[in-house]
Order: sequence, then C-alpha cells, then structure tokens
Amino acid sequence: QGVDMDPQLPRAAPPLPLPPPHLPPPQIPSLTSSTMASSSSNASTALNGLATLRVDTQDPSYRATAAHAPDKESTWTHPIESDGWVLAHNAIRAEIDKFEVVLSHLGDRQLKDWEKHALKEWWAGHFEHVHSHHSNEDTIMNPVIRQRVNYPDKLEADHEVLVAHMDKITALFNAGAWKAVLDQTREDGAATAAPVLRAWRRYKAVMFPHLHEEEQVSLPLLRAYFTPAEVAPVIHKILAKESKANLGSFIHHIPGGKRGVMAFMKQEGIPSFVWYLQFKGARAAYRGERESMLEALLRGDAAWTTRGRTHKVELPHAMHISPMPIDLDPPMSPPSSPCAVRA
Repeated sequence: QGVDMDPQLPRAAPPLPLPPPHLPPPQIPSLTSSTMASSSSNASTALNGLATLRVDTQDPSYRATAAHAPDKESTWTHPIESDGWVLAHNAIRAEIDKFEVVLSHLGDRQLKDWEKHALKEWWAGHFEHVHSHHSNEDTIMNPVIRQRVNYPDKLEADHEVLVAHMDKITALFNAGAWKAVLDQTREDGAATAAPVLRAWRRYKAVMFPHLHEEEQVSLPLLRAYFTPAEVAPVIHKILAKESKANLGSFIHHIPGGKRGVMAFMKQEGIPSFVWYLQFKGARAAYRGERESMLEALLRGDAAWTTRGRTHKVELPHAMHISPMPIDLDPPMSPPSSPCAVRA
C-alpha cells in the first residue's frame, strides 16, 4: 500500500514498518542418507550448503603442483571477512534480501502498472549483476586458482543451477507474464507479486548456501596458495571490467560508507583518487537506478522511480531493510552438491 510521507524528507527518517510475509518460506524436506554423499573423508571439505565448514587448506588432495605449497596464509594481513570476494557476495545477498522484503510488502494485492515496471527494471539490473559476478569467477578468478589448486568442479557447476532459477524468475517478468502466471489464491485473477515472491525464496534458498560454500572453500584455498600481491592484479581486472551499476552495488554495500570504501581501497592498493574518479560516481549511479526503485515500491510513490535519488538520507527505507531469515533445517545445498535436495 502507499505510504504517506512528507515530501521534505527528514534527515533521520525511521525505517518503514513492514508487514510479515504474506507467503510462508518454502518448506524444504530434510536431508536423508540417500541424498547425502561426502566427496572427502575430511569433514571440513564436505560441501554442505550453509553447514559447510572451513576447508582444511593443508589437505594434500587440493595441491595441484609440487611447485606451489599452501603456505601463503600468513601473508594476508586483513581478515577474510573484509576480502573483496566476500564483499561482492555481501552485495548480492543484500540485493536478494531487499527484494524479498519489497515483494512481501507488496503482498497479494493487485499491482499497479508502474509497480510492475519498477520490479522488472530492478530485476534486470540484479540479473546482469549476478551473471557478471559468475563470469568474473568462471573466467578470471577460478582459472588463476586452478593453476595451483585442485578446485572443486561443483562450485562452478552450481552456477548453472542458479541460472536455471533466475530464468524462471525472468519468465515471470516477461511481457504478458503478469497475466499468464497469476497468483492462484486470487479468484479475480489479479496480477500480484506473490508468484515472484515464491520463486524468489527458492532462488535465495539456493544462492545463499552456494555463496557460503565458496567463502568456506574457494577463498581460504586462494589465500593459502597465493599472496595478496599475486591476487591484487586479478582483483583490479575484475573491478575494471564491471559496469557502473554493478561496481556501484559493490561500493554501496561496503559497510561504513566512504570510510569503509577507503579502507578497502587501501587494503587492495587502490589509489585514493579512484574514489573521486570512479567509485563515488558508480555508487551514485547504483542508488539512482536501483535503490530508488526499491524506495519507490516501499513508499508506494511512482514519482520516486524517476527522481534518481542518490544520497542515503533520501533512501531511508531501501537502506534500512531487515532481511528475512532462510527457513532451512538443515541448510540446503545447491542440487549439484554432494549434499543435495532435489525438487
């Protein structure tokens, strides 16, 4: 529903109180022994979705060549949580969380035309963002890792599973799909956000475990077999090829605002002037193109989609969303994983 707000936005506007989800999270069946198969006797190497433990980087089965030992971890001075790979994942997770809350806020009422357009436009941006991220991993980062590491094929294969989920969501946004794929709980046949919310939760239930698996396996192996100086050119190559909006999402979601971004830049050896030359403008573009769409949908104000709001005080609702938890017990791993739930 619309939200009555003073057009003169206060500098400390409170977050918008949102209703509980109109649709419950999907029920995921419990894993059984028939659906579980460990690829290693070492429990720390088992890929098990959100239950995946930190990999044992000294496990010799990961060593691809005698010339390179897993002895580089001590060269990394920043914690793994502030690594650029984790920050990129955090941006994706934040977008998924925000869109889930927006879809739930819209509920099962009939959508207005401008709302359909805003949802579709935001999804197009997220779709491109995730595809670009996968491309960065598959064509830039992972080939480097494979030079020294026996990298689990499953982690790249999961990308195909995720793309399949994304294609289902795209089908809901295609021309005419709002009428073709309707919420069956509405007898009047109204086009609502409910079908997208159901598909979104299935997408989230596969994406989040995949990201966790990469952070528990891929990233520690990278830091064990490579020094920061060896990885820095790869990071710079990835940042250089990103679109303005995708780079903006990465910058926007780094905790601590400009100060946090500057700390990341120092960590990666990026000159401070790049903030003014590139990063600040990319963040503004992302806020104006994507965050403002979410703000409009939460406010119920179509005009907000065209105002290009770029400052955080103008986007209080989009920037203060509390994510909904993943209701998975036990945690789910993507279907290509040794520990899988197949729909």
